[in-house]
Amino acid sequence: MPIHQHNSLRESAASVVRLILLGLAINMTACRPGNAQTTAPPKRLGILMGGSACPGPAGPTFWKPMLQNLAGRGWIEGRTLIIDCISASGRLEQAPMLARELVMRRPDVLLGGATLIVRAMKQATTEIPIVTVASDALRSGIVNNLAHPEANVTGLAPMTFDLTAKRIDVVKELLPKLSKLAIVYFVRTAPDPVDDEQMRKDVAKSAEALGISWSAFYPTSENVEQIFAQIAADRFDAAYIWTTAVSFPNREQIAKAALAHGVPTISDLAEYARQGLLLTYGQDLGSFFGDAAEYIDKLLRGAKPADLPLQQPTKFDLVVNLKTAKGLGIAVPPSLLIRADEVIE
Repeated sequence: MPIHQHNSLRESAASVVRLILLGLAINMTACRPGNAQTTAPPKRLGILMGGSACPGPAGPTFWKPMLQNLAGRGWIEGRTLIIDCISASGRLEQAPMLARELVMRRPDVLLGGATLIVRAMKQATTEIPIVTVASDALRSGIVNNLAHPEANVTGLAPMTFDLTAKRIDVVKELLPKLSKLAIVYFVRTAPDPVDDEQMRKDVAKSAEALGISWSAFYPTSENVEQIFAQIAADRFDAAYIWTTAVSFPNREQIAKAALAHGVPTISDLAEYARQGLLLTYGQDLGSFFGDAAEYIDKLLRGAKPADLPLQQPTKFDLVVNLKTAKGLGIAVPPSLLIRADEVIE
């Protein structure tokens, strides 16, 4: 055999060996655990909001901690995670229809806020895990046990009702002569009957303990100005703004109307004071949604909702808006300012 033909055969054999080794290397790389996620289809998070806008560049800032925490766990929006969000825009009577629509899109995990929203999600599916950040999942009857939630619902329990007494105490400390309190529960049509009953029980108990009278008002977003004019005309000393899918997106308008009619206000979420309410005592919504990311992450990775106890907050922020206090002619006592976690000048 000629020498050049022998060398050609040897080079061909070497090329075949190189191709086989290259194929083995590619297969081994593809099988590594760290590379499996890059080829897997993205997971889907379905969100149904009661009144607030969905996540996005122009959306509320309280979404940012949740998105950051999810990204830190490997869930990058648009790459490993698709977020499918619908807002009811305060029309909670549409919650059942919107929940069914969202479930039909087959998300891997659902996230819901208001009590009616989470209840509608629970009715729409028994299979897809639901993360709740509703007002009080236990007392609203969404779950029967915080430590061992039933069926497909888990998440956060913000103790909205349990802190009613504390908030009224704070108002009493600010206004020692408080004797008449307005409870303002903004709705579009009617309040959630379960939440409304729990609210009335807590307010009645707290008001009786402090020797004050109270009345509940159920305005809509269309008569914010009128309701505070009425509260002022009826000589209520202060107004407790209950968080609903209607009140939260209208909190700036509510704060301006209350100030214009000289009505001191308190609510639960810090975002209200930042928009002009006098006082808030409760959670910061950003950190609250940030905590929800832990549940979303675990459920996306296959955890079962029944194995994840609902988490109650351990930190509550007192926020005082001194600018509003000055506008109302109220001197905030030093004892309150010292305890405040945030003071808005």
